[in-house]
Amino acid sequence: MSDKIFDIGIIGYGPVGATLSGLLSSLGLSVVVIEKNKGVSPTARAINTDSEQLRTFNFLNIAAEVIANSRNLKKVHFTDSQFNPYTTIDIPKEDNLGWPPTLLFYQPELETIIRNNNQSYKNLKILENTEAVNIEGTNPIRLDIRNNRKDSTIYCKYLIGCDGANSFVRKYINAKLIDFGFDQDWIVIDAHTTKQIDISKNEAKQICDPNRLKTYVPGRRNHKRFEFKLLRGESKKDFTKKKVWELLSPWINKNNSKIERAVVYKFHACIADKWRDKNIFIAGDAAHQMPPFLGAGMGTGIRDVLNLSWKIYLAIKGKAEENILDTYQQERAPHANWTIQQAKTIGEMMEQYSYREKGENYVPSNKGYGEVFPHLSKGYYGDPSDGLIATPFCRFDLDLSGKDSDEYFGWNFGLISKKKLTNEIDLILKKMNIKVLSVNDKNINLKNYFEDANYLLIRPDKYLFSRSKTNSELKEALSELEKQFSLIT
Repeated sequence: MSDKIFDIGIIGYGPVGATLSGLLSSLGLSVVVIEKNKGVSPTARAINTDSEQLRTFNFLNIAAEVIANSRNLKKVHFTDSQFNPYTTIDIPKEDNLGWPPTLLFYQPELETIIRNNNQSYKNLKILENTEAVNIEGTNPIRLDIRNNRKDSTIYCKYLIGCDGANSFVRKYINAKLIDFGFDQDWIVIDAHTTKQIDISKNEAKQICDPNRLKTYVPGRRNHKRFEFKLLRGESKKDFTKKKVWELLSPWINKNNSKIERAVVYKFHACIADKWRDKNIFIAGDAAHQMPPFLGAGMGTGIRDVLNLSWKIYLAIKGKAEENILDTYQQERAPHANWTIQQAKTIGEMMEQYSYREKGENYVPSNKGYGEVFPHLSKGYYGDPSDGLIATPFCRFDLDLSGKDSDEYFGWNFGLISKKKLTNEIDLILKKMNIKVLSVNDKNINLKNYFEDANYLLIRPDKYLFSRSKTNSELKEALSELEKQFSLIT
């Protein structure tokens, strides 16, 4: 193996590691990926993506392909044992990011889309059937690897563990899991219909059956996902083929479907106390695990790697001090924790709704799917109570050419300006390499953003950093931007 020092080493090439490797490679960094398996996941695991993940996929120019190979989810029902809804959540076709807020995909297909795109990066090296066996040092990091019983060594400036729940990297940095005490055993069944049958295509069901909690999710095309909670005293050995088909009988049978997998899992709700040790990081399931009820495990990992990508790029290119990397866990851990708690809430809601069928009068106080994703707890300037600052900024069309604001700003910090800038501010913006877009009052998408404001600062991940009314306020915001992200200007 060459003694070349890669900018980035990544352990794990699932959807999160593959997305991360694509993002960093697209920025021109040299990346090596270590993956112990060969090829894409042979079965469906993750199944749900959202508008913020699609925005990330758009950085890789694959969002349209992901959408074309996914199914829109229109409704989520909490039902009784006979599928009669207690409550229904309607999902809009599009949100302010300009993407569908919920899509259902087939993981082997999604991974293929990401990996095919990654093949275009000459600075990306993928080592499959390869296992990391030892980590040493910090600058550079030495990574001992094993392939086909042959040992070799590679070196990298930064190492990121996207290596799942049993993460080798998490153990190496001695990060401990904070357990929220929501372990449950469920059997997950993926099936494919082989005939046209009358089964809900765009509506998921959380079935609050007091005899056994169940979930049905209509995957893309003929893929269907079913989940059943194990009862007290049940174990993996109880779920014979006969038992599995018995569970599936309200929906499908042997004559119209085939089973891809039926696996008993123990779901966890936990988060690592430490996501970084010097130049080594963890992301995705290595950093957090959650119950499946929200379908947000992969998405939380995708958010992790987008947050980390632009920061690590700025650090490597000497555009920011190493301190910028401290903001990774500071910003991401609260979001991951919130998502874990929401997934727990949905599981609890199912349990509580099931009481009704037992004759108990219960109305859950929690909103579950209806909860609004929280703003950043760090990484912004101003008052986030306006509901705009510290949240993902909208995507809008620039002109009739079809180009949009995300394409215009790319990976840059951006300023959207409605008023003229002073010469002093112009110089500061050029010094900080901030891309400027001048707009007028006619863009309806920006109406709320420009209420009592003339200048909007956005981050490379398209979160709104600040809103300013005057040039002096904007100058203060720019100073805070420079300080918070340790920018070198």
